Amino acid sequence: MNLEFGGLYFRYPELMKLDYVRRMRDRTPFRPFQIHLSNGEVLPVDHPESMSVPADEDDLFVVWVGRTWNLLEAGQVARVSVQRRNAK
Repeated sequence: MNLEFGGLYFRYPELMKLDYVRRMRDRTPFRPFQIHLSNGEVLPVDHPESMSVPADEDDLFVVWVGRTWNLLEAGQVARVSVQRRNAK
């Protein structure tokens, strides 16, 4: 079954999730966002350099939080949200 998302076609929902994560990382101007995992954990992405998604990879990516790196599968991503800006 093919799925259409923003003019792009995907075979599996995991590919949609990974493509969305890539687009959040690459947007200009960059806005910090959070990756919510299926186990309830939330990983902040404060800089585009905090994340690595190989161009030829359909399932795995890496997020650095502080001095710790997390190897994730696209299927672990429950949702992605933009971090709220602090009120001044």
